[in-house]
Amino acid sequence: MRTFGSFGSFGSFGTFRSFGSFCRSNRLIAPTQNGPNVRTIRTVRTFTFCFLAFASFGAAEAPDLRLIEAVKRGDRTAVSSLLQKRVNPSITEADGTTALHWAVRQDDLELAARLIRAGGDVNAANRYGVTPLYLACVNGNASMIERLLKAGADANAVAPEGESALMTAARTGNVEAARVLLVHGALVDATETWRGQTALMWAAAQNHASMVRELLAQGANVNARSMVRRWERQSTAEPREKWLPPGGMTPLLLAARQGALESVRVLAASGAELNAVDPDGISAVLSAIINGHFDVAGFLLDQGTDPNLADKTGRAALYAAVDMNTLPDSNRPSPNVVENERTSLDLIKALLARGANVNAQLKTQQPYRTKLDRGNDTVLTTGSTPLLRAAKAADIPAMRLLLDKGADAKLSTRNGVNPLMMAAGVGTREEDTTGRRKAESDAVEAVALCLAAGVDLNAADTRGQTALHGAALQGLDSVVRYLAEHGATLDAKDKRGFTPLDAALGLAGGVGFDGRSSKPHESTAALLRQLMN
Repeated sequence: MRTFGSFGSFGSFGTFRSFGSFCRSNRLIAPTQNGPNVRTIRTVRTFTFCFLAFASFGAAEAPDLRLIEAVKRGDRTAVSSLLQKRVNPSITEADGTTALHWAVRQDDLELAARLIRAGGDVNAANRYGVTPLYLACVNGNASMIERLLKAGADANAVAPEGESALMTAARTGNVEAARVLLVHGALVDATETWRGQTALMWAAAQNHASMVRELLAQGANVNARSMVRRWERQSTAEPREKWLPPGGMTPLLLAARQGALESVRVLAASGAELNAVDPDGISAVLSAIINGHFDVAGFLLDQGTDPNLADKTGRAALYAAVDMNTLPDSNRPSPNVVENERTSLDLIKALLARGANVNAQLKTQQPYRTKLDRGNDTVLTTGSTPLLRAAKAADIPAMRLLLDKGADAKLSTRNGVNPLMMAAGVGTREEDTTGRRKAESDAVEAVALCLAAGVDLNAADTRGQTALHGAALQGLDSVVRYLAEHGATLDAKDKRGFTPLDAALGLAGGVGFDGRSSKPHESTAALLRQLMN
């Protein structure tokens, strides 16, 4: 039995006063205002408690961790000596980790075998639920896995959230490790408990194509679905819709989202449902596009995916491809950048060639997630079409492709904004095209395309603003001049009585919450005055 002198960091018995200081510092001994007698009693009682606690600590036998330390060092001589002395091979550290855990983690098959022969617990789990088999699967060590399984390790043991050994092996991509587990009875379609995902889903998302083939060959369900989550709203103070992942994913949906092209190829060839959608209506091709994985999207289209599948907001692949063609640059890089051979413009062409509905309109505004998702966009809302999106960015190549395929330039959003107004600048803010600001010359060409398609030059939105209001508000002098030369009404008034000149002076606005622009454009105002004289 250890003495007080050898207990922890408290030092010798002579330093016991420091433990009393410890008790006082932790408010176990607290002065009172009730007189000396009461204080003395409380102090004695508290000191007695501290003394008993200290004594119980001192009486506890500390675990003999020499074997674990020897394994950590890789000291085979010390390990053999300790095992010959019959040191407990399953002794644990404070968190439940055994010597076998350390041997497996270090990929030391020889030491692991010695510990197993000595009776080490192959199914021991530390406080985090980690077993030696889990660590062997993380390392992808098939020989270690085989040794543990032959010694009685449970091939279907799971971590606290249901992650099986096979899932771990699938994530690492070591096919031989997975084969060993499957031979010993690992369930190929077992699901973890948090999202209900399978080993095949994990392998597909990590783009381990060989692992995907192996699991499918062993009978994995190519169209398995993860758990559907019905999130309850936790806050009523924030009125905007918040997007949370609903689950309901298939291996193909996960692979497409991650840009795992090789996995997508294998899954498609193995009977994956190409037109499957998640609970939000997002298909594999749409998911690939909005995540910038154009090669994956192109492959899926080549395989016959329906180009007109739309999510619950009405966003289909064509709208997404047009959107991505001039998506604002992010100030943070994607965590999963995949180089593409195809471009978003290539996808627009492919979608149009495969019969994508060129006039499909959004059913509702996009959900608010980030600025790049433009959930706070005031014009790309219900009724928006691919042409409207292209016109806002003055994306001339996309506009030409869409118009050539019959895009209706007269369709407008629920706010009455048509492509001409979009091109001229109605509802445009600087952050809408961060890093991809349209050139004024492009805006003029976009306006010309809309007029050639028959759009009414003086049409007004629900606020009464015309294309000229938008151009004046943005200070696009070339657009103002072009519209005026083609017959725009220079003194048109919106529903608040503001004219394009007011817009140029920063009075009419319409893009901010206060309906005003903070940047007057003197040159535009001067141009309008000149044109009106």
